[in-house]
Amino acid sequence: MTAWPENKRFAVTLSFDLDAESAWEPSSLGGRRLSLLSMGAYGCRVGVPRLLELLARYGVRAQFYIPARVAEIDPEVVRSIAAAGHGIGCHGYFHERVDEQTPEQNLQILKDSKALLENLLDRPVTHYRAPLWELTPDAVDSLIALGFHSDSSLMGDDRPYRIGSDQKSLLELPVSWLLDDWEQFAYSAEPAVGSVIEDPEKVFRLWSAELEGMRHYGSHFILTMHPQLIGRASRIAMLERLIQQIQGYDDAWICTPDDVYSRWQAGDLQLPLHPY
Repeated sequence: MTAWPENKRFAVTLSFDLDAESAWEPSSLGGRRLSLLSMGAYGCRVGVPRLLELLARYGVRAQFYIPARVAEIDPEVVRSIAAAGHGIGCHGYFHERVDEQTPEQNLQILKDSKALLENLLDRPVTHYRAPLWELTPDAVDSLIALGFHSDSSLMGDDRPYRIGSDQKSLLELPVSWLLDDWEQFAYSAEPAVGSVIEDPEKVFRLWSAELEGMRHYGSHFILTMHPQLIGRASRIAMLERLIQQIQGYDDAWICTPDDVYSRWQAGDLQLPLHPY
């Protein structure tokens, strides 16, 4: 079992993938499908302000993974997230699948998206999540070469581990489809995405049960959400209930990737090396 800092029993990270229009642009017919694009725009216009207010009210720092394209479309929303004290990570340029690019293309995408976010925020951006959670060995090598601190795309454990080699490794913060709101709430007729829009009460039961189970095992509960989905009124209320449950535990370490990386570098976390 991972020994968590401050004698905490388990860890919790709230993360958000701000895909916005980039999630729908490939199917937008060059921007002609305004209704489709507006689903993504809702995430920036409505979802993010609601989330920032909720997180501030409970004093929770979260992590936002943002495609560089979204920062081009709406740089102010990215600045507002950073100004509120939340972490910013890379999430591709156009939310392109890593496994569909060449190693050279992946390296250039990482360089370009990292540079754009850093220039916008005037601070280092060192955390990454692959679009659609599709990571390749060459992307891992490029992340290490470019000085990234962590990835959050793999599913090989429910505690942090290292990927790479003993000489050069990357912190991996594993995720799960169970703890992703896209699988629960995303819906589009064309392109066909999702089939049933789930009741927030059902999703709360799923997430609450996994939270309790991961607490029992001393795991790292990482919730992945999308502002265009979780930002809807009934779902924000559900997320607030979950935050209340988390803060009701006195043995939960609520942390960001920066927090985990800092404790690992300080020697407070001993993490195994896994191939993937």
